[in-house]
Amino acid sequence: MSEWIVKRTDSFLRYLKRHKNNHELLTELDKKIKALREDPSSVGGELAGNLHGHKSTRLAKKFRLVFSIDDKNKTVYLEAIDHRKDVY
Repeated sequence: MSEWIVKRTDSFLRYLKRHKNNHELLTELDKKIKALREDPSSVGGELAGNLHGHKSTRLAKKFRLVFSIDDKNKTVYLEAIDHRKDVY
């Protein structure tokens, strides 16, 4: 089974910049990216409403990673990372 491609969107990079000193969050993010490369469908849960078509997974207790999956191109797009009260 080949690995999926994980791409970071511009909006994700803006969110990430806010948390560049949160080492616990960055460590958790690295682990999630590895899991996303292996099987993104097994990571996180489906979102509804304005974020329908996206998925979300927990990072470092109160943070969330929002991403979308392009099955056709085997690509995962990282969309946002922030505190759970702000990211949705």
